[in-house]
Amino acid sequence: MHPKLNPIRDAGFKSCLAALLIASTPSFAQAQAAATDNTAAPAATKNEEEAIQLSPFTVTTDKDKGYRATNTTSGTRLNTAIKDLPMPIEVITEQFIRDTGSKDLRETLRYSAGIQLQSQNDWGTTQGWAATTPGRINNPEGSTATADQSRVKIRGFLTEASLRDGFRRQNSTDSVNLARVEVIRGPSSLLYGVGNFGGVVNYLVKQPSKKSGGDVSLEVGSWGLIRGTIDYTGPVSDTVDYRLTAAYQRTDDYTDYKKENHYFVAPIVTWQPFKDTKITFDTEFGKQNRSGIGFQNIRAVPTGFVNSSDGYNGGFLTPAGRNPKEFRWSGPDTFNDSKAWNLLFKLEQKLAENLYFNLGYNNSKFSYDQLDVSASLQTPGTSTPAWAIANIVYVPLVAGQSGFPTGSQPATIGYQWNASTEDDKHEQIRADLTYKLDLFETSKWFKLENTFLAGLNYTSESYENVIRGTPYDRNMFKSPADSGPFRAGKQADGSADYAMVDLFHQIQKTKDSALYAVYQGKLLDEWVTLIAGVRKDRSWNKFWHYNPQWGAGNVGHNQGYDEKPVEQYGEPSKDTTYQYGIDVRLTRSGSLSLYAMKAESSLPNYDGAKDFYGNVIKAALGEDKEVGLKFDLWNGRVSGTISKFQITRTRVGIGNPGAIWWAPTASGTSYFNPSKNIVYQANDLNPTNNGWNAAVVASTAQWNAAVAAGAAYQATNSAGNTNWYVNASAPTGAALMDAVFANAISTNSTGWWGWIYNFDNLTNNATVDYNGASPPGPTGGRSVPLGSDRSEGWDAQVLLSPTDNLQIALSYSHVDKTVLNASAWAKYPYPQDRWAIWYAPIDWADGGTAASKRFTDPTDTSTHISFGNGLTLDDTPKSQSSAWVNYQFPKASAFKGFSLGAGVVHTGSGVIYPTYFSQPKDANGNVIFLNSKAKTVWNGMARYEFKIRGHDASLQLNIDNLTNNTDYYGFIAQAPRRFSLTYSQKL
Repeated sequence: MHPKLNPIRDAGFKSCLAALLIASTPSFAQAQAAATDNTAAPAATKNEEEAIQLSPFTVTTDKDKGYRATNTTSGTRLNTAIKDLPMPIEVITEQFIRDTGSKDLRETLRYSAGIQLQSQNDWGTTQGWAATTPGRINNPEGSTATADQSRVKIRGFLTEASLRDGFRRQNSTDSVNLARVEVIRGPSSLLYGVGNFGGVVNYLVKQPSKKSGGDVSLEVGSWGLIRGTIDYTGPVSDTVDYRLTAAYQRTDDYTDYKKENHYFVAPIVTWQPFKDTKITFDTEFGKQNRSGIGFQNIRAVPTGFVNSSDGYNGGFLTPAGRNPKEFRWSGPDTFNDSKAWNLLFKLEQKLAENLYFNLGYNNSKFSYDQLDVSASLQTPGTSTPAWAIANIVYVPLVAGQSGFPTGSQPATIGYQWNASTEDDKHEQIRADLTYKLDLFETSKWFKLENTFLAGLNYTSESYENVIRGTPYDRNMFKSPADSGPFRAGKQADGSADYAMVDLFHQIQKTKDSALYAVYQGKLLDEWVTLIAGVRKDRSWNKFWHYNPQWGAGNVGHNQGYDEKPVEQYGEPSKDTTYQYGIDVRLTRSGSLSLYAMKAESSLPNYDGAKDFYGNVIKAALGEDKEVGLKFDLWNGRVSGTISKFQITRTRVGIGNPGAIWWAPTASGTSYFNPSKNIVYQANDLNPTNNGWNAAVVASTAQWNAAVAAGAAYQATNSAGNTNWYVNASAPTGAALMDAVFANAISTNSTGWWGWIYNFDNLTNNATVDYNGASPPGPTGGRSVPLGSDRSEGWDAQVLLSPTDNLQIALSYSHVDKTVLNASAWAKYPYPQDRWAIWYAPIDWADGGTAASKRFTDPTDTSTHISFGNGLTLDDTPKSQSSAWVNYQFPKASAFKGFSLGAGVVHTGSGVIYPTYFSQPKDANGNVIFLNSKAKTVWNGMARYEFKIRGHDASLQLNIDNLTNNTDYYGFIAQAPRRFSLTYSQKL
């Protein structure tokens, strides 16, 4: 029985969790008895020290002062001084969130250098027909535009989830509930288990208080922004406290048709029935409606079909008289309506002196319904109506781009609608047991402060995506001269849209069980802090897919067609990851210290992809080596961290399954018969009727020789079609094939020199063992190449407080991102066919060069030299920096109550071409390299605090993009200046 479906194993693991809970029963009984004997003792007499001693797993934000935080549980799960942790942890406090006017989790990260909120080139992610971002190929933003809004880049690596109080969460959240946001840089399996190699964002929510109180706010701003929030807390009884936060927001946008509204509610209740027991019920739920989410402009590139990856190889077309920065051609009908909720149950129990137990169960869900339109410019065909044709000028990436049409050209717009739904579910159970043991307490230098933590974690994640849309073999048309919006329901000529059909349905389920242990110790009179940990993960997955329409007739671009539903299971991936760290104080107080760390992490294969050998790939691995300096000087007036790091990621599945469809597979099943002649269908190699083809014309002599020898011949296949065929096992046939390959390069025809890879009952060549799916190769088009990359550099976070009234937050990051191995291929067992698709000199299939330049040994396909080795292939900027300054006027001054803030964010240049999947060339046949230019954005804030009828109140003005910089950076324009005015009042 497969472990994914093994109920005994599943139940056994959960039983361990139950056993830990049962083990705490004596303490429950003792606590209950104690409570019975002291019923008259009011809960209000519990002092702060007692509350802290209740759980070393909890850190409160009460001691956060301004922008400065001193303690965190991130990194070890234990409440520890940040300055003593041998790892870089940045804390964004509630006051900083308020001062910068951040409305959601993503906005709180704007001033954290090394975090990229908007990308345009993400190495190895899905593109083209498999892209999941709204607008697809016409959306210049990368994976950071996904619907869950949880993806950012940290140190050059995309995150695939955030943490909410240490539990995995895959959607953004409103800022009304944020007590603080913590950025933990680098991989760390001890903290968050799997994934997120560059780091992770962990946010803590506001907790109930014994003191009743709260505040409300009303905010108005640019583009019709209206926002209201409420935050109220207090006791229900001596043992029960509650807190409720809620927000409502609606706004338009500076671009056409785009609108957003959402509500968010987060009630939380804590119950302390006994002195040593605390139970938390923490929930949140919300709904967001976004309209006008589709593309603004259309890629000005001729493509063969909607969402062809060829569309990435050019600029954008904007109709005459329209502002390309505001125009949204996709119209008002596109939308994304999402719902999210989260439930957290947490038990914190003191079992005995210095022995604590923590149990948490978290269940979260994110789902959406979406309508989107995909479109591309196409060369008109015989079926294109005359009214849908207009002359345009295509826009290359650079002047003279190879193979790019010039001058006025007739074109049409082909488009299709897609309606999709997605359901993401995350369930996590985590139990921790910690014991504090001090040894040799009377000795100054031999005293050991030891903390041991052991735990287990169980995570179950499921993802279901269903897409209905225009059939792939149906094109709806629109004229490029028609600047009116795309509308759902009716085509441009007034006729009804084609009826939607089932296109795509997939379900991914992944489970991960883990055991982990952490040691934290202080020795040598607290001059040295040690951290060591180990985590053993066992993950497995189930992948179900059914894509019926991808095999529709007359579709030359179908990928992943399923005749019937396909279900597959991944073999369990067992990985052990380690973390070691040391922090050495350079001063008695710890105000200055050096640290070193080595940390690892793993990421399960969530989509069930296979390697080129047909095996379901195991978890990707990451390793971070890091050294740094921490300082906390002059009573916290100057504090921060400077880190130097090197993160290496290996065993990475690149792109979407089947994307590199021309690669060979070696699964043990071969459709090629090596004992028979190598035969290709060769209609496009006949110079008589292919005079347009320079490579074929240059090979005329070899064609004639092959015909004369009978190696090139006509025959009728089982479908009744008569074609030309070439027997490449014959000398003259081989000479013809060699000549065409060589002449495709010499005549600069690698963009297109015809097609020889159609299959029928008369062909026999190695291409049938490709990674494609139309028709399916041996692995069904489900394979991806494995690769590796590295991010190295240094970053710094510094907080200055020269006076009590002045705070300065500085951040800097320098990152060099490098692809180590862009694509590892399998060794194909039949190298005698040297004309298979993976050897062909075609631009879109591996760069259009000779096989001798793409393989160290062309007879061994595992020696493949992938394009991108040693390059960036990613738009991670080399440098990012930010500063935020806040000055609060003294109470004794004439400007009492006023504070002013100013911030600047600088983002360096990033590589947007070439990409892993697209390497367009210039007029000289060289790959085009394009970078986005560096960007600087200035922001400001003014705040006035006063009293109304004895209640504290404030009025705050935030202005983003003070200079109204709207330049293009890559293909994305900076949003114009915006303001918001917020009135807040304490209750």
